[in-house]
Amino acid sequence: MTDEKTPKKLEERLQEAARHTEEQMELTEPSLSYFENLIEEQTALWYRRLWFELTCLWGMAFIFISFLIFSFFYVPLLFVFAQITSIIILIRYFYKERYEMVEMRQ
Repeated sequence: MTDEKTPKKLEERLQEAARHTEEQMELTEPSLSYFENLIEEQTALWYRRLWFELTCLWGMAFIFISFLIFSFFYVPLLFVFAQITSIIILIRYFYKERYEMVEMRQ
């Protein structure tokens, strides 16, 4: 086994490469204000989305409640109108059939 491939030499070379990389890369940590601004922006976006969803929910609830009120007051009227219309159609049909029967007997 060569001297460069022993685990101790490999470890030293890796540590040296890591130190060299750290020296070349300047790692700077952002300031606290950066994180505070990031939190404020995310909170504002979250509140905006929350208000949008609540507005949509309120709109759907308004439509649903309006439909319930409409059905409570006007569906009985529509039912009565349908009953009156069907009675008129049946009376007309009865007279038409009666008239045809009278013609057939003559």
